[in-house]
Amino acid sequence: MTTRGIRRFAAGAALVLLAWTAILAGLAFAVPPGTPLAVFAPGHAMEAVAEAEGSFEGFGHSIAVTRSSEEGFARRLYGAGAFLVIDARVVMSCRTLYAGVRSGAKAS
Repeated sequence: MTTRGIRRFAAGAALVLLAWTAILAGLAFAVPPGTPLAVFAPGHAMEAVAEAEGSFEGFGHSIAVTRSSEEGFARRLYGAGAFLVIDARVVMSCRTLYAGVRSGAKAS
């Protein structure tokens, strides 16, 4: 593969990743109240959840899983400084898949 081919491939892959992230972020506005959301806010995920008045379900480095029974929660999270808000069920399914790959488990 030539340098030009590698650049075109990398640009295409980046575009697909960007589009997929935008779709997931947009879907966070459509989930019903009470759905767990994953909040990516480097350095202040817990503060963003607290400011948006959500309940903590779990947290890690720059990521918090939260939920609220009120409408407009994703919008409040973005307003509180979240970089990305997506449906936490998507994140957890990726985590489960990764754990299965790491342990050598086969998908059923």
